[in-house]
Amino acid sequence: MIVPVLLHGALATHRRGKVLQEALSASPAQEPPDGRAIVVVFGDSFQAAAPEEQALMIEWTRSAGHLLLLVPPFATTPCERPVLWHAERIESAPRGGEGVAKVLATEVAYRLTGNLQTPSVAGATWSDLSVCVGAYRLHPAAGLFAVTCLPLWSLAVLDNSREAEAWLACLVDLAGNVRSAQAPEPIALQPDHYGFLVFLLSQSFDNEDQMFVGLLSSPIFRFSVERGRSLLAELRQQGLVEGVAPTPQAHAVVTQSPYAPYASAFREVPR
Repeated sequence: MIVPVLLHGALATHRRGKVLQEALSASPAQEPPDGRAIVVVFGDSFQAAAPEEQALMIEWTRSAGHLLLLVPPFATTPCERPVLWHAERIESAPRGGEGVAKVLATEVAYRLTGNLQTPSVAGATWSDLSVCVGAYRLHPAAGLFAVTCLPLWSLAVLDNSREAEAWLACLVDLAGNVRSAQAPEPIALQPDHYGFLVFLLSQSFDNEDQMFVGLLSSPIFRFSVERGRSLLAELRQQGLVEGVAPTPQAHAVVTQSPYAPYASAFREVPR
């Protein structure tokens, strides 16, 4: 799997987890990661967890690319998180299914009812339309909380690991992609931006309060506190100021501008 498969809770040390480690290159994990991942948990472990722990696990799925997957066994009492759902025992194996669902059909012992949505993945329902996979997302751009009745830890998966990976990949696709933070669009610097940079280059300041005192007492630079805060925020967004100190990029920008002589003159004036 390109996306890491992580075993959480009791599954991390259970013999059934060993099958997932061998078939899907899964690995134990104490905490859900920040990046894109599939975290697999025993359903009954999630159901028995304290509400605070359940909430933390569900909150993890708020980010795109995060897939929390509950697998059998399940407690037969209804679960109310993140919405009401129930894993009911069935007396006979279901019929139908595709891919890994078809492989594992004879070992399935549950069906899902309740308010989870049925995702568009192969094997989500059986021929009688009973539900095998349920899902929930906190918002349209979030990751996925999913429950499956398929015993993915079955020994049969060892001989059908590609089918299992393909099935998981479909759920991962539904969980979305992690979007890397994009650099802000550069703005065209105005005379006030250059003037404010020249002021910041004219001397060193320890903090914003000290900077604004210097700005208001300057006989040369005429910026109100409100305008100064606005310019400072815009220059920070462009990576030209860190804290109240101009970055090396800011030095280069001013040096290559018509304002370079002013910056040089102010640096030469004794303070």
